[in-house]
Amino acid sequence: MFCPSCGTETREAIKFCKKCGTNLKRVLGVLSKGGAGNSADWNQWWLEEHQEKRERDKKKSPEEKRLEEVKAGVITASIGLALSIFLNLLFEAIANTVGGPEAIILQRIWAVGLVPLFIGLAVVFNGMFITKRIVELKTPRPDPMPQPLFAPVANTSPVQQLGEASAQPVSEFSISEPTTARLREPISIPSPRDTN
Repeated sequence: MFCPSCGTETREAIKFCKKCGTNLKRVLGVLSKGGAGNSADWNQWWLEEHQEKRERDKKKSPEEKRLEEVKAGVITASIGLALSIFLNLLFEAIANTVGGPEAIILQRIWAVGLVPLFIGLAVVFNGMFITKRIVELKTPRPDPMPQPLFAPVANTSPVQQLGEASAQPVSEFSISEPTTARLREPISIPSPRDTN
């Protein structure tokens, strides 16, 4: 199969063109339905797009999601600020031409833009502080290098370790003798039968 955008030959199992990134799954769908002459099923197309977007979102790291949240908050707050300024200028000019109590109402309409402004600021605050803390808690911290079980505690070079090992006297090897030598003498505990 050839990519319709760049003409690169690809295998039919590939979903996207390796060169230009065109969605080849749709091309295969159109070809399997008899070509482009048939009416397209827009609901199916929308569902496929929505599913692909959800798959991409699942692959994002928590930090990427947090930064997108902050970005959305900044955009929303900016829109709210711009809306407030626009409404203030527009309705202030209209209020100057209209007199009476209607002018006071028109002069206050700019406050409608504060709603998206405060929502955007709240989303930015959430992304900067609360979600950041959650991401930090979810991010696994690398464990310090565990010390090998039989490594010496002191930081000595291997040459020094060899010298220390040869300086210690070699005694006969016994597994139980050093441990049993340090045990206390057994203490007799009276059993309930002995008291009768």
